[in-house]
Amino acid sequence: MRRRRQQLGFTLIEVVIALAVAALGITGAVIAVLQHTENARGLRDRTLAVYVASNTITELRLNAAFPEIGRSTDERDFADRRWQVVTVVTETGIEGLRRVDVTISEALYPDQGIRTVSGFVSNRPPLPAAAVPSFDQLGAPAGEIR
Repeated sequence: MRRRRQQLGFTLIEVVIALAVAALGITGAVIAVLQHTENARGLRDRTLAVYVASNTITELRLNAAFPEIGRSTDERDFADRRWQVVTVVTETGIEGLRRVDVTISEALYPDQGIRTVSGFVSNRPPLPAAAVPSFDQLGAPAGEIR
């Protein structure tokens, strides 16, 4: 009578299945990391684009000349990158106030706008600090805790 040997180790099919399952798991993890990296890159680009657009609007506000109505295109360096800045100045219907829309894109891809920021520019001088009431002078609304 022949005795059956006790099985030691794994069969080839078990090893192949285990490797396939491990490969699927590793592939899923790599894809998740790549997606996270791409999302972080996009978030960085949008944040930098907002900085460039906000700087452009601030420069227009600080400029002594009131911006002309129209569209202009410029390129700027910021954060070791080159950006295309498209500025559109329009009327608001209020005398002395203009709307400014600034669209930012990478200079290499000017047709792919990353972010548009809007602001307003006035040709009137700012009020002196004494003319602006403080919150203490306005008083708290009823029911508010001071």
